[in-house]
Amino acid sequence: MPGFRRWSRSKFDRNPNGPFKLLAAVLVITFYLIINEFSDPTVRLSSTIPKYGAKIQCAHWTNGSGRADEEKADKVREAMKYTFWKYRENAWGSDDILPVSGVGSSSRNGWGAFIVDSATTLVLMGLWDELTLSVEHMITVDFTKTDELVDPFETTIRYLGGLVSLVDLYDAGVIPRNVVSKEARDAILQQAITLANALGPAYDTPTGLPWPRVDFSQSKGAADPPGESSQYSKHKNPVVGPARAGSSILENRVLTRLTGDPIYARNSTLAWAPLVWTKWLRKYSGTVDAPIDIVTGEPVGRQRHWDAGHDSFYEYLLKITLLAPPFDPHLPWYKGKFSLAADSLREHYASRSASAPNHTMQHLFLARDDDNWFINEQGHLACFAPGTLLLASKAYDQESLGLFALALLEGCRHTYDSTPSRIGPEAWSWTPKYGYDYPIYSPDTPREKSEWRNHGFWSTDPRYKGRPEYVESLFYAHRITGEARFREWAWDAFMAMEQHCKAPYGYAQLADVYSVEPGQWSGDGEGRWIDMQESFWAAETLKYLWLTFSDANIASLDRWVFSTEGHPFRMIR
Repeated sequence: MPGFRRWSRSKFDRNPNGPFKLLAAVLVITFYLIINEFSDPTVRLSSTIPKYGAKIQCAHWTNGSGRADEEKADKVREAMKYTFWKYRENAWGSDDILPVSGVGSSSRNGWGAFIVDSATTLVLMGLWDELTLSVEHMITVDFTKTDELVDPFETTIRYLGGLVSLVDLYDAGVIPRNVVSKEARDAILQQAITLANALGPAYDTPTGLPWPRVDFSQSKGAADPPGESSQYSKHKNPVVGPARAGSSILENRVLTRLTGDPIYARNSTLAWAPLVWTKWLRKYSGTVDAPIDIVTGEPVGRQRHWDAGHDSFYEYLLKITLLAPPFDPHLPWYKGKFSLAADSLREHYASRSASAPNHTMQHLFLARDDDNWFINEQGHLACFAPGTLLLASKAYDQESLGLFALALLEGCRHTYDSTPSRIGPEAWSWTPKYGYDYPIYSPDTPREKSEWRNHGFWSTDPRYKGRPEYVESLFYAHRITGEARFREWAWDAFMAMEQHCKAPYGYAQLADVYSVEPGQWSGDGEGRWIDMQESFWAAETLKYLWLTFSDANIASLDRWVFSTEGHPFRMIR
């Protein structure tokens, strides 16, 4: 499918930003070629440490806090084995397993999302028998065939990211050669190339912003299916949010490094160029107004935040500065944009909760902004922000960012500590302490008022979806600060998940983190569980928990960058 490689002058004539973005991409590629970035990665030393910037991981571990807690790590490893084998025995080849009923489910194009997405977790945990089975499957999948429209964002972070990360782990010597052969390694890379080429039409737009979907049968981009779009579905052109447009650059940069083909880095750079180099005025420095018209590049909404739909764009602004080689001319610009966005987050969206009748402590949460409306609601997804900000505080030597991050992490911890399940809800609200006499959300129902009185916040969506963001930030906090308390918090979270989410065929989602006591649901879990287990449960949640209890030298943050789906990529310096 070579069509997406063509570059039409008429496209850039229609788009005033086009020539600049193309020139920027060409500069990147030229620098890569000059410095020989595309040489064979297998000849590079896997122990190479970045030669610039601050050391990220804690340099002075005390009282053995950097050594593995074998007992706790083994418990998480057993949970991963339980997850894998229940899927293997009952739903092998399906994208996911329904953990209550044991039925296979395919909502990710039917290629076995669980198998590809979980494989890097198997590698880090040393589950070689399971990995062998996974590799046998993934090298036989036809990634060009599907009956569904393909979501390039989800497919990139789950499938493409998983494939190229496996190759990176192999080349670094993490995977034993008697487990995965060189031939299998090459087959995995070829699968990544095949999939990336099939995704290519996503980037065939006047702006470079990706189509929301790709029709593989016709090799062209497509709009979201009816019913899956937001209030902007009637807009004349398809629209995308920052996360969907700006979360492919890590995976594609690695693929370019592994193959020597600049097309993947070029497409993903152009995809987020309208976000990074925008001509549109912004309310706050560094923030992106969304969603965005993929044809004109114009924001058609004024949503601004670090929550769902926006989150991983800001994450990748930071992480590309760690992953890309230091001679990339755009790194100072990316760093500057991230720093501005982080400053705006702290100044405009961080919101301290007011005291409540039975809870006098105040907590820091992350609000959202929609046009001129300040929305006092945070989703679980936004709990990724503390980990990302901690990473930036070390990489950029900005101590104040670290203090801000830890305050946000305390807020996420409070939501976990306040429910009967000891697991935080999908979304919650609070009464802002400053500046808003009449906030968008206030506790209305007797339940909401009770939750607010006792804990200073109330749930607006009480589900738990197996999400990793809180434990992901605990992993970064432990690795960066060296403080043992973050291991304790991670253990509390894992034990709560083990107690309340473990189902007959995997780990189910919770319908209500406040309703888990006996008598509130039937003996078979009906009413307590949601019969769903997303692949990120194995790809991220269990991975970050296990890494928190493992030796700090495993997947060191001084050598590896984790994607938004938890797949590790090597820093090549």
